[in-house]
Amino acid sequence: MKSIVKFGAYLLLLVSVACASSKNQASPEAIAALDKMIADQQFEIDANWAQPMASQGLNSIANAGLLPFGSTASRIDISGSGGYLRMVGDSVKADLPFFGERRMGGYYNQNKTGILFEGIPKDLSFSPNKKDSGKTMRFNISGDTENYQVIAQLYPNGNARLTVSSSHRTNIWYQGNLSEYKKKE
Repeated sequence: MKSIVKFGAYLLLLVSVACASSKNQASPEAIAALDKMIADQQFEIDANWAQPMASQGLNSIANAGLLPFGSTASRIDISGSGGYLRMVGDSVKADLPFFGERRMGGYYNQNKTGILFEGIPKDLSFSPNKKDSGKTMRFNISGDTENYQVIAQLYPNGNARLTVSSSHRTNIWYQGNLSEYKKKE
């Protein structure tokens, strides 16, 4: 009886692991669509969540209740902000809200507080992810007064994760939806 229970437990474990790993596999169509977007360099990431570096100042804002509903100091809902990173041809454009702290001086413009840049990126590269069927995009670009290093992980299921490092601010991460960019008329 003991061996039957043991065999049943192993079988159940094997089926659970097999089912769990099959959920993470992307379909060939989804992988082909991701590869096409990257080859055509026509895609957009709509940011839904910002994940700033934790700091005492950000915790104070969260404790005062000044963040959007459902947000914490380390995960902020920005789905209604219109934040995006867009690649069209050889040009990249971004307008992402920023939550965090400035590290270096420079001028402060109350109309341009987010991460804003547009232009042709330097050192642009795409490489396959090591653990899944996604791709990693890396580039450097300059804004008005600061430099950015951007790493974007693009997944066939339509998810994306951005890491933005700035020469003047604390690092910030974004999560959002990846889609083919179609010019709005």
